[in-house]
Amino acid sequence: MSDDPNGIPQEQYERGLVKRRHVMGEQYVSAALDPDAFGADFQRFLTAYAWGSAWGRGNLTDRERHLVTLAILAALGREKELEGHIRATANTGVSERDLSDVLHQVAVYAGVPAGLSAVNTARRVFAARDADQGT
Repeated sequence: MSDDPNGIPQEQYERGLVKRRHVMGEQYVSAALDPDAFGADFQRFLTAYAWGSAWGRGNLTDRERHLVTLAILAALGREKELEGHIRATANTGVSERDLSDVLHQVAVYAGVPAGLSAVNTARRVFAARDADQGT
């Protein structure tokens, strides 16, 4: 039996942590892992189930799974999470053209305002990235 309040097996959490770090990057994950007890419990749950179970399933590649994730976040208007995932595209092989195609699909199926908002979010992320790289 696990001492974890969510009953999460340690192996599932560790598998999720590896996947989360691979996709989102060490710096992002370190910042996300909340040190206080209330937030830490949720982060453990999120890491085990979203990253250890959903992202850890076979069949889809990380690139394919990331394209689906980007589309869902854009369609739901989850800008903060979308920003983090756009930054992480370099880790999963999602190109700017791939993202553009996904956001066109979002505009058609979830609405132009959702697509436009996501495009604007991507433009901000890419502009900040380019400024950091000095390009």
